[in-house]
Amino acid sequence: MDRIGADAFVYSKACGMYSRSYVGKRAKKLFEVKRLHDLWALLFEDEVPLVPESMLALLLERKASQRIASDLVDLLSVYDKPDPVVKALLSLFEYSNLKSIISSLSMGSTQPPFMVSIGKFSLFNHEKWPDIAAMTEGTPVSWYNRIPEIDEQIEWESKLDHEYYRSLWASVFMLTGKDRSSVEGLIAEEIILQNIVWAMRLKVYYNSSPEEIMPLLAFVDSDAKTVERLCQPAISILSLPVDSWDEWASWSFKDLLNPHEEGIPWSLDPRWAQLAADKRLYRLALKGFHLNPFTSGVLVCFFKIKQLEEQMIRIAAEGLRLGATEDEMYEFMGDSKNV
Repeated sequence: MDRIGADAFVYSKACGMYSRSYVGKRAKKLFEVKRLHDLWALLFEDEVPLVPESMLALLLERKASQRIASDLVDLLSVYDKPDPVVKALLSLFEYSNLKSIISSLSMGSTQPPFMVSIGKFSLFNHEKWPDIAAMTEGTPVSWYNRIPEIDEQIEWESKLDHEYYRSLWASVFMLTGKDRSSVEGLIAEEIILQNIVWAMRLKVYYNSSPEEIMPLLAFVDSDAKTVERLCQPAISILSLPVDSWDEWASWSFKDLLNPHEEGIPWSLDPRWAQLAADKRLYRLALKGFHLNPFTSGVLVCFFKIKQLEEQMIRIAAEGLRLGATEDEMYEFMGDSKNV
């Protein structure tokens, strides 16, 4: 199929998939169900597995993740020469698979963990499991050839994330014209937000110093212009105290912060920031999806929309497993009834 025909087909197909996605007003349906069995029936056509509730929640999350990946693979496969930026986005599943492999092997498992398949777009040689070096050989992360030591884990996880974003950002500049303009802003925003959230996590959960955090930010070792664009919002918070609202109040990304009430102690919440960042990306993706039909932006925006759906499904499944109410799940999401 030629590029023009493929673009038209993919946009039409993606529109249909989006209309059935559980985001926006449809996300409410996920939080209205009362049992995991009902959530499964809402999402999937096949029979509900006869397993305990805890296992059903896990199977449901896995099935949702695989369906999202399969939808993206199907759409990308329409093209004779798929855009590198969408292929780079798909590699996120593979990097997540690698993290699962490392976690599984670290716990002494003799069986492969669940991994999301992206078919012909796979980055690693999964047939070589559990030989990590053989799995990653010939890939941009061939250095990841063993289980990292405990004191290496943060550095290696950061380095792995950096490789994903370097590949993604480089793929943007392989595009030209409308294709590039349709994706550059959204992907830049994602990198900025991930740097911010990563910095927050290191500050709050690991009590890391600015000097320790700085080298762990993606693109901090790039040219000055790139650092200013992709890293500066995160760099600007490295020295801010995590328990002083007044010192965060003038920050340009303060919409990511958990609420503050006068007279009540406040403490920075990275989880809240991550959810707020995800919603911010979703709004940008939704706008771009309709604004840039027949460009690379369609699949990039669709990918981000489906990522939010996956998160909604995971929260609904975990909430039901733990016996949370609909209001409690909304509260966890940071009042996401309007997401």
